[in-house]
Amino acid sequence: MKEQVRKVLDRLDLIKDTDPFYQPLLNDSRNLIIDLNNEVRRLEQHNQQLLQAVYQNLGELENLNEPTGK
Repeated sequence: MKEQVRKVLDRLDLIKDTDPFYQPLLNDSRNLIIDLNNEVRRLEQHNQQLLQAVYQNLGELENLNEPTGK
């Protein structure tokens, strides 16, 4: 988990029990931050996989365009 996300979650943990009125809102916010962070991590991994596929296909296309010397 990124440092900024961890810091916000730590701060939420510190204050969420101070006021019962805001506790459900803060708990929901904490859960949403965790869910969104997980989605960002999933998308980062998917992006890396797509970039690898693009570079692999680009290399194959470049090999097809090279003169064979025959």
